[in-house]
Amino acid sequence: MELKKTALYQKHLNLRAKIVDFHGWALPLEYKSMLEEAKAVRQSCGIFDASHMGEIIISGDKACEFLQSMVTNDISSLGSNQMQYNLFLDDSGHIIDDCMVYHKGDSFLCVVNASNIDKVLTWLNKQNCQGVSIKDASQDFCLITIQGPESAKVIDKIFPGLSKDLTYMTFKGLDFKGQEVLISRSGYTAEDGFEIYLRPQSASELWDTILEIGSEFNLTACGLGARDILRIEAGYPLYGYEIDDKMDPLTAGLSWAVKFNKEFMGKSALLKLKEAKIKNKRVGFLMLKRAVARYGYKIYYQDKPIGSVTSGTFSPNKQAFIGMASILKEAAVLDREIEIEIRNNKYKAKIVKFPFINPKVKTKKILKEVSNGESKV
Repeated sequence: MELKKTALYQKHLNLRAKIVDFHGWALPLEYKSMLEEAKAVRQSCGIFDASHMGEIIISGDKACEFLQSMVTNDISSLGSNQMQYNLFLDDSGHIIDDCMVYHKGDSFLCVVNASNIDKVLTWLNKQNCQGVSIKDASQDFCLITIQGPESAKVIDKIFPGLSKDLTYMTFKGLDFKGQEVLISRSGYTAEDGFEIYLRPQSASELWDTILEIGSEFNLTACGLGARDILRIEAGYPLYGYEIDDKMDPLTAGLSWAVKFNKEFMGKSALLKLKEAKIKNKRVGFLMLKRAVARYGYKIYYQDKPIGSVTSGTFSPNKQAFIGMASILKEAAVLDREIEIEIRNNKYKAKIVKFPFINPKVKTKKILKEVSNGESKV
């Protein structure tokens, strides 16, 4: 099957990117070096093509009521032009997908993972008995993101004064050369960041504009490899690794995004799990010897299996081999030495706190919530 291409595909080829298959999309893994790209985002800023993400618009008189019953977080607390991290669960409390919900006033925009677009749409339509409109608008959008401590300076050069108007987890509609764009401020790197949603026909011009203006601030084009390193450094979960349709949000350390003071799909199952006590916990680890611990590698404590690796990488910003794992909660003790089996050999590692790095521009709220899956760092 031919891979799907974003409107920026030719731009990636022009920059000599290494293209890979990412859930059926032809996307850049790296341009020159994923390690250098990840360092650039921490030190200055980087630009990413995230146009493979899915956009679902939910509208109608009962859109808020319907969506409130489908997600774990409380969207009734959102005002217009505010956004919120959320989770879709099945009736057994397992994660269908994680997403960002944008409150647009008369409708809601749900940004979901590319691999889960069809699954989320099917699930939402199956549950829709209130006559709300559920539209897959993924083909109508390209998504360009800028991440890093210098990203606000770049965005202000293109949209003067925007960084002062746009606070964390808010968004705004603006004009770019006669075309409507939606710009939000959040990020998946733990640095300051902006997401720009726009029509595919305008994407190439904006991409070129950002690269030209960003050169003043050492902006670097970044691929999937750097994105993965950065989100692991931040301790952020990724669907298919830390979370999936066999994982619940409590075990995944995402209880901060679950509000039990409202009704939602999967609540009953989560309450039973909560009463029975969570058996596993998502933790971070630091390798004590040079080795990359990859997804699925077994973890031991005192020669007994306690869990497995969910993500692992070399962090160029910490100059260390790091990762995340799901292990028995009773074994999740800070600074405890564990062993990870890599190619039939056991390598020592240490359990540590999230995040692994200290961003230059701290997004304090999200770091506080995500760190170690609890409400404290």
